[in-house]
Amino acid sequence: MADEDQLPTLDRRRFLTVLGASGAGAAALSGCSTDKVERLIPYLVQSEDQVPGISTFYASSCTECPTGCGVHVRTREGRAVKLEGNPDHPVNQGKLCSQGQAALQGLYNPGRLKGPMARDASGQLQEITWDDAIARLAGKVSAAGTRVAAISGAGRGTFSDLLTDWVGALGGRVVRYQPFAAEPLRAANRQVFGQDQLASYDFAKAKYIVSFGADFLESWPGSIEHQRGFSQSHGFSQGSVAKFVYVAPRRDLTGLNADQWHAVRPGSEAALALAMANILAGERGGAAGLRSMLAQYTPEMAAQETGLPAGTIQQLAREFGAARPSLAVAGGVANQHAGAADVCAAVNLLNYVAGNVGETVRFGVDPDVADGVAALDELLRGVESGAVQVLLVHDANPAYTLPKASGFADRFRKAGFKVSTSMYQDETAALCDLLLPQHHALERWDDLRPRAGVHNLMQPVMEPVFNTLPAGELLLRTAKKVGGPLARFTAPNYLAHLQGRWQALASSRGAHDFAAFWHDAVQHGGVFDQAAAVTPVSLASGATQVKYTRPQFEGNGDFVFLPYPHGMLYDGRGTNKPWLLENADPVTKITWHSWVEIHPETAGKLDVRDGEIVRVTSPHGSVEAPVFVYAGVRPDAVAMPLGFGHTEYGTYARGRGANALDVLGAAKAPFLSYVSTRVSVTKTGGYKRLASIAGNPRQLGRGIAEAVSLQAAQKGLTIEQAYIAEGLGKHEVNTEQELEAVKGWSQEQAEATRHGDYAGAMPRWGMAIDLAKCTGCQACVTACYAENNIPTVGEGEILKGREMTWIRIERYWEDDSANQDSANARFIPMLCQQCNNAPCEPVCPVYAAYHTADGLNGQVYNRCVGTRYCANNCPYKVRYFNWYKYNEMAWPEPLHLQLNPDVTVRARGVMEKCTFCIQRIRGAQNTARLEDRPIRDGEFTTACAQACPSDAIVFGNVKDPTSKVARLQQEPRGYRVLEDLNTRSAITYLAKVVLPTKA
Repeated sequence: MADEDQLPTLDRRRFLTVLGASGAGAAALSGCSTDKVERLIPYLVQSEDQVPGISTFYASSCTECPTGCGVHVRTREGRAVKLEGNPDHPVNQGKLCSQGQAALQGLYNPGRLKGPMARDASGQLQEITWDDAIARLAGKVSAAGTRVAAISGAGRGTFSDLLTDWVGALGGRVVRYQPFAAEPLRAANRQVFGQDQLASYDFAKAKYIVSFGADFLESWPGSIEHQRGFSQSHGFSQGSVAKFVYVAPRRDLTGLNADQWHAVRPGSEAALALAMANILAGERGGAAGLRSMLAQYTPEMAAQETGLPAGTIQQLAREFGAARPSLAVAGGVANQHAGAADVCAAVNLLNYVAGNVGETVRFGVDPDVADGVAALDELLRGVESGAVQVLLVHDANPAYTLPKASGFADRFRKAGFKVSTSMYQDETAALCDLLLPQHHALERWDDLRPRAGVHNLMQPVMEPVFNTLPAGELLLRTAKKVGGPLARFTAPNYLAHLQGRWQALASSRGAHDFAAFWHDAVQHGGVFDQAAAVTPVSLASGATQVKYTRPQFEGNGDFVFLPYPHGMLYDGRGTNKPWLLENADPVTKITWHSWVEIHPETAGKLDVRDGEIVRVTSPHGSVEAPVFVYAGVRPDAVAMPLGFGHTEYGTYARGRGANALDVLGAAKAPFLSYVSTRVSVTKTGGYKRLASIAGNPRQLGRGIAEAVSLQAAQKGLTIEQAYIAEGLGKHEVNTEQELEAVKGWSQEQAEATRHGDYAGAMPRWGMAIDLAKCTGCQACVTACYAENNIPTVGEGEILKGREMTWIRIERYWEDDSANQDSANARFIPMLCQQCNNAPCEPVCPVYAAYHTADGLNGQVYNRCVGTRYCANNCPYKVRYFNWYKYNEMAWPEPLHLQLNPDVTVRARGVMEKCTFCIQRIRGAQNTARLEDRPIRDGEFTTACAQACPSDAIVFGNVKDPTSKVARLQQEPRGYRVLEDLNTRSAITYLAKVVLPTKA
């Protein structure tokens, strides 16, 4: 045992001291410290918002990406411990992605700046007071006159308006910058429809979906909303499945959910979209000018450009046109090249010709978008010319998120005085002269307007963790110091300024009692109008100017380089959060570091294998990373995730992997942040074992992630019947007679399997997980980390196979008969099955694994001695062993403040696993008992089910025949994993519904 793990000694006097301090002798004796006295101090003045042991919930907004989701923040004893989606919010409707869940680790991040800092004469950053910091900023602003500017990544709202007015009053300008600003989409909408905004897309209504590289389940604008809509149309919700076709040179998570993948040549997507539009226009008629413009884009021409057969192109077009309504989308960051706007414009024409505009493609919602990289470039030219003396950077990190070839860092340094309000010392803040860290979103008052009719309100849910200041408060205090042109900003504080804006909103809505209006908005997290009316659009004059030009990729390498957003890290802002680093990339299952994806054919030619380090080189730079051999990328392309390779941004992010942007050149088009280039790939001779949590990539006939055809699902066939009907055979079952022999259960036995051995009044908790809806996004995994105090173990322990995730998303490859170069993926959430006939329980020598009265596989942590017999006997491999005391490793101060006080933090040598969020079950039971009523179906759920954007996970009492979970468990598609072992699990999976893979 290491010295630091030895328990402190406790003499008799110390024992009596601690015993007396507790009054009733309830002190935890084994953990008492000999050098620290912990006093029990009661509230002198009881807060009306805080009751010890009782959770308090606040409504607020998520700021982890521009989507603007609403959240409910659970607090205990004055600290936030869990984030959930706000069910009243029209965007996310109670769901929350992994990035939103991990906002908690941004609040308590040990890499946050502790207070204001300024550079001294030697160029080193030193801590200063806020009075000194504001005085310095005011002095520089006064001296700069009109030469003041700002770069802001904040969403549209009161603060953005204040910043614009504040800088504008001085004669300067503000550029709103977001790395994934979807500028190609806006440029295409201006050209084709004359609309300088983004459209909204109704995936739920679509009967046929084609994505030209748009990762609408990941980093595309509004992905959490699109995931919900996609699960409704593609998840067999109404007895049908919308066909989904993915067209891109790389298959990402969105592509893995597609029924067909067409790996077209990089940059040729516009040719395919225009050819499809030409076919439909010829069959349906339309504007003569449009038909003549499209006439040159024949299937044969598109086949030559894309590499797809002309017959396939014709079939895609006719299927797309026959489905009413259909939907085509484009604009993904991973497929951003010099012709990116042309692809989006071509897809606009395809939607118009197919009659989708006004149906599944709607204008008028006006989603929030930033100014784009062209406005930022113009601002930097002003810096270089001396027109900007004071430059303020708020909530943005362009020194990292722009390619090095853009020269941002060198251009930025030329500003006379640079100020950052970042909470962290990121790459841009490290270049600044004055650091003024702002409050976290959960520590301040603010608001957002993510789209028309949606007014999000943010409120402080706890005291600030560090000596920070709201950025709005900073501007108002500085305005008082400067006076002159800023004298009109007279609000005493930012809350008063914010309420002044909301008074105007209340008046516009006819509210006469502002206090009541404000109270209601705070309670609900904002004010949400009905869905905005659809704005009718028609073709603009630029529609006939849409064209396809074969893109010329810069460089002369053998491969097109495809950088893509990491499924967890977004543009790199999530790389300082351990939950997101250890939550594996959904496609590759790699954690904690970057990699290079290479097609198996290319890997053979280069003689490289998984883990061998290669150097990727372009005219602009080179990076080194280990190889991941992946059939989901074209042989003439290589791909790398964005988000790694930070040089600043805290200990979690710094030096982790390589920054794929170092290979890219500066954008030539005025609306592109990233432009694909050509690269060469060479071996370095190095090797790094991939920190992957992937198990066996194949099911090996075990029937783990099952699937049935659409026809079988519509007929109501069970999985066994579907296998027989389709001649596939499952587990050597080939005839109806053999099937009955294998089943062999009477109706009573089937009832016992469904309800367990508890026929009395006790509930039987269970789940139904619909694999037709699950997209593999892994929001459930992050939610489980947050709810159940699961430690992150780090890259080294991942390499030893010691990950601790209580729920994991298994990804299995299935052969794709339509494309031998790739494989279809099946995702299945795997967690403790809460077996009725649990194989883990009888082998525990100390009865730590036991069965509860309501049918759960309980685990007594302080009884467990760590024999690991239960893990060896679990066929699902969902029990985990604590190899270390993870307290200091996983939760360095102040990350320990995120811990859920309702869940035990497990010790070294203890087995742990999912218990269906037993703390939530017991809490609901206690509430129902106090109110003398039974638990209502749906009044509470597990963390994983609550977070799931697709509603794929349903939890409840399976002994209640009226419950949703009980009804779902009776679905013909239902099955239990490894059912032949007779574990009688409480989780029923509904098989995925698949369409034919051949085009």
